[in-house]
Amino acid sequence: MGIQVWFIVLGVGVMTLIVWDGKRRKLKQRSLSAASIAHHAPAAASAPIPDKPFEAISPPAAETSTVAPPDLGHIRGGSRIGSATHVLGKVIADEPVLIKGRLEGTLIAPNHPVSVTATGHVTSYIEGNSIDIDGQIVGTLKANTKATLLARARIVGVVEAPRLECMAGAWLQVDVAQKTSRQRIAMVS
Repeated sequence: MGIQVWFIVLGVGVMTLIVWDGKRRKLKQRSLSAASIAHHAPAAASAPIPDKPFEAISPPAAETSTVAPPDLGHIRGGSRIGSATHVLGKVIADEPVLIKGRLEGTLIAPNHPVSVTATGHVTSYIEGNSIDIDGQIVGTLKANTKATLLARARIVGVVEAPRLECMAGAWLQVDVAQKTSRQRIAMVS
């Protein structure tokens, strides 16, 4: 190989290292800023499990609208489950969590926000300080302060939250659990 080829290979290697270092620094800055904005809420006991299984009703097809989809990528730093990732088991996080992929099991982040994007699927149990759902949940959703169900949300199971916000288009087949009582609600909006 000629000397020009060696210089090209060396240049490409150096540029790759520069890009990787820039990404590393950016992630480090995000994690430091997220650590300085910590949310504190008391941890709560586990949510109740529904008494009767739900009938097999499939959600309506998602409508296409001219309204821009909500941005769930507002969580800086924290844990992210990518759209090509499938997690089986229990995840306990002491930082914000963004789910774009599939989680079959338990997610517990009682002091931090949790977001499930339109491509996200969670089966079993999800707990967070505030929870934004735009994807699919089958099981128990427990928000310690507020649960927000966005237009593409599809939920079957139990929702336990002191405040519940439901956008038009969300599909629910849930029991809404409060401190000591539970009301059965099946709603399509």
